[in-house]
Amino acid sequence: MTGSTPRWIPLIALTFAAGLAACGSSSPTSSSSTGATAAPTVAAPTPTAPAVAPAAAQCPSGSTVGSALGITLPDAVVIPNTGTTQLPSGATGISCNYHTTTDNVIITVLKNVSASDISQFSQHFPVAFKSVSGVGDVARSFFESLGAGRNNEGLVAAKGSTVVAIVATYTPATLSQLEALVNSLL
Repeated sequence: MTGSTPRWIPLIALTFAAGLAACGSSSPTSSSSTGATAAPTVAAPTPTAPAVAPAAAQCPSGSTVGSALGITLPDAVVIPNTGTTQLPSGATGISCNYHTTTDNVIITVLKNVSASDISQFSQHFPVAFKSVSGVGDVARSFFESLGAGRNNEGLVAAKGSTVVAIVATYTPATLSQLEALVNSLL
């Protein structure tokens, strides 16, 4: 790898680890009176500087994401960076966790990054990815059935210098619903 891309790989790994960790959770932890839930805890070193600049972006509302995926979701909890790395110079981003007792959706939006950085996401997919056409300039997805009509699936796409990744764990959402949501966020 070249350049500063490897510096933010822990953020990507955190996004996918949090999604998979939340899959096994049987009850959310309430973080406020609005019904928002806390992101799963992932042990990591104390950050020396934030990798995600929350002031640069906001999470889409839970009703927007839930409506796009055909489920009911609370507003997101921002997943804080727990690593010791930063995004590439000039890049901004945010990771949002929408968690209920049965569904978990994580959305990461990065701006001012290279479109080729989708490989940093797809290399962490739990199964082989497929290329997707019609979503951004370039996109990749994965799909795993978890049984009982529930799935673990994800999509990462780039358009210009924006990368959007979504992982939906234990939801009935379809890849076409993820594709439409990603297109709306690019």
